[in-house]
Amino acid sequence: MPIQPGYKRISAEDITFDIPADYEFKAYLGNGTYGNVIHVADSYSDGSETLAIKKMYYPFSSKVQARRLYRELRLLQLINHDNVIRFLDIYTPDESLAKFNNVYIVTRYAGKTLQAVLEAQKKKNVIMLRSEHLQCIFYQILRALKYLHSANVIHRDLKPSNIAITESNCDVTILDFGLARTVTEPEERLTGYVVSRYYRSPEIIYWNNENYNAKADVWSVGCIFGECLKGDVLFKGSAASEQYRLIVDLCGGPDELLLHKIETQNSKVIRHLVEHKFGKGERKNFKEFFQSPVATPDAIDFLDKLLVLDPDRRISVTEALEHPYLAAYHNPDEEPVTEEPFLIDDKNDERSLMDWKTIIWNDIQDCNSTSHNNDEPMDVD
Repeated sequence: MPIQPGYKRISAEDITFDIPADYEFKAYLGNGTYGNVIHVADSYSDGSETLAIKKMYYPFSSKVQARRLYRELRLLQLINHDNVIRFLDIYTPDESLAKFNNVYIVTRYAGKTLQAVLEAQKKKNVIMLRSEHLQCIFYQILRALKYLHSANVIHRDLKPSNIAITESNCDVTILDFGLARTVTEPEERLTGYVVSRYYRSPEIIYWNNENYNAKADVWSVGCIFGECLKGDVLFKGSAASEQYRLIVDLCGGPDELLLHKIETQNSKVIRHLVEHKFGKGERKNFKEFFQSPVATPDAIDFLDKLLVLDPDRRISVTEALEHPYLAAYHNPDEEPVTEEPFLIDDKNDERSLMDWKTIIWNDIQDCNSTSHNNDEPMDVD
């Protein structure tokens, strides 16, 4: 395909990117849920303005994929929080709707991922993230989630590679909203196959994988925090059944109250599976299991309340922010929430693939051609 005027073509990790001519390629950052990401500098700012460009994977391969892209774009355009990735622009190098197959999303570059920091820490066998760092990091993660959950948004893919941290002052940014959803109805059905397996909550794995709620994000935060304390992934299952078994080995099996809920929400068959295949193992002593200089008594108690099997008894994001472990940072007056939930028109099953494609094409045409130099998020009609 020929390069369109105003763009240049670069290759990173054998992937072709068409980027605006005034951008300078710096590095390949990795792949997200539905795209590959590169780091670029904006020449208009003498290289001081660094951005991330996400090239979407086959965005129009199906109606489901197109709708997911629409949802991600709408969320990014609506979100305005300093601990959540800042949307700047969307573009396509394709010259017409008839040839429209490529979508690129431009955001601020937010720094190295927590995964990169943890890998470096493990490789060097040194503690790089001390207690004060972890308190600062997890306060900001939960601060962002308080905002998102107030908008009825569930991230659904929290993991170390989706959390960015600046080296200079430990500013945290939550990335990748490719799997995020707004939940507007209490009984709205959701997809069970979400969240990278290692960070997937037990209710999603087995017994409530269509009607789960924002507490699933809280479980993921617990998995990430436990990984920071332990120095390794807590639940590294190769399949859903092994994942759940590892969870039970550490956190214990469901008690009678939770088993009753599982039976009520699902069936006796699911209860029997959970109860007899995996058993009612005892919860391990977290103080003994997580032996590390950063595993302080408050840290252990904090983790103990995050990693609770029953989502009804798992602490909420607001309760987590009030925990003594985060007392040095918690200030309700500096933890913004939305005035009202986000409403996204993404549930119209009557729309065809071409309908979704046209909507996204029109969105791109509506963007100001210089919006990648604008620090403010786009307005949404």
